[in-house]
Amino acid sequence: MNNTPDLQTYSYSGPERYHSLVGQVMASLGYVGGRECRTIGAAVVLEERDGRLRLSCVFGGDGTWRSEAWLSRPGAERADIKDCLLHWHEQFSGKPKSPWGTLIGVRPTKLVHRLFDEGMDAEAVRRHLCSRYEVAEDTAKFLVQMAAVQRPYVTGGKKDISVYVGIPYCPSHCVYCSFPSRLIGEENDGALQDFADAIVADIEDMGRLCRQYGLRIRSAYVGGGTPTCLPLPILRRLMTAMSSVFAGAEEWTVEAGRPDTASEDVLALLRRSGVTRISVNPQTMQQRLLDAIGRRHTTEDIYDMYERCRQMAFPVVNMDFIAGLPGQTAEDMRENMEIVCQLHPENVTIHTLALKKRAPLFHHPLREKIPSAEEVGAMLDVCRQTLQEGGYGPYYMYRQTYMAASFANVGYALPGAISPYNIEMMEERGTVLAAGPGGATKFVRSDGHSLEKLYMPKDIDRYIEALPENMRQRRRLCAIIYGGEDL
Repeated sequence: MNNTPDLQTYSYSGPERYHSLVGQVMASLGYVGGRECRTIGAAVVLEERDGRLRLSCVFGGDGTWRSEAWLSRPGAERADIKDCLLHWHEQFSGKPKSPWGTLIGVRPTKLVHRLFDEGMDAEAVRRHLCSRYEVAEDTAKFLVQMAAVQRPYVTGGKKDISVYVGIPYCPSHCVYCSFPSRLIGEENDGALQDFADAIVADIEDMGRLCRQYGLRIRSAYVGGGTPTCLPLPILRRLMTAMSSVFAGAEEWTVEAGRPDTASEDVLALLRRSGVTRISVNPQTMQQRLLDAIGRRHTTEDIYDMYERCRQMAFPVVNMDFIAGLPGQTAEDMRENMEIVCQLHPENVTIHTLALKKRAPLFHHPLREKIPSAEEVGAMLDVCRQTLQEGGYGPYYMYRQTYMAASFANVGYALPGAISPYNIEMMEERGTVLAAGPGGATKFVRSDGHSLEKLYMPKDIDRYIEALPENMRQRRRLCAIIYGGEDL
């Protein structure tokens, strides 16, 4: 049995406004929706009668296990739906309760910060997590401790913001990736120039907004895709535009994760432009695994790139690893972490493989080699223990929207090397201006919690076409939030 076994589907009948919630809960239990040609393993039904909701669920292909309940708490319907489904599945399966209890959200620490905001101290928050959300004791302590580390980064000034630039190009597709990036080798010069024109216009518009409303860019992040796969002249043009706008940022990260794209000229350009944090993302240090997942580089390329980054004196180097790759073992991960402790990058992020429908791996023979949940758990234990013994501390975390089991993605840092952007992005307590395809601009409203959002199209052609209108909408939202204009 693997970490994402032959998943069963579920069916849903009821009001559309609850469909995504039910989907997230069921996915956390290992059920998939959509049009999969598989046996229906669960059926969820919500009926509205005289202003009340009746929830019923059938588990098991034979339909022999069922339960139902009337949801009688006005305003608490979503919480009650979630709690009922989780508890019913626990009774049906006989499996031990998840250490996350009834927390299924992507950002569990957001709840902890809200409780801190209400005046609770750390001990009161821990007790609340355990009693109200049935979170395991160790998990509750972990969340409270991490939120305490993050606290200085989520209580800053209203006009301290972050920026993101998305570059959706890659040199090749990794089998686990569902992001709709384009292959750089298949793009013609004209299309790349059009893309560069749009990105530059987008970035310059963000700069004008910052100057007009006195916004201070605290952190900047250039992600993808693989930004460093762009031809050097195109990359140079983008970096020139960004360095003008991002000057003075405390942190500026560029994902240069693929060593086959990070030549000496490219790294030198990034460093001259003012980049302070660079991501070297091997995902794994075993050649057989790199080959299997579609990474067209060697482990030696990773060492060479890391050494060049050190020679060019990037203040912070981040390395990403994935736990749960097809064919991966706990010993492989132990070797990865031993290498990390030898190289000593300032940041390390441990991701857990999430099997997504749009990723090639979803229908790939390698899917059968995905390790079991127990093996993945052992890998994460190795990472946590080895990194903490090496002086790294956890400082941010998140869970995938449809992540099964009790796993999470965790970022670790050496003392004094925490990435503010990662915290700000996950906790959503500060404004983020985003440029590029797939970028999500998020303005924090006056209550400090609710958001006004604007999403750029993920497709490059649609992004370019819609850019003038999206820039107009972004300027309007900025005027509302920072200029005091009416909705």
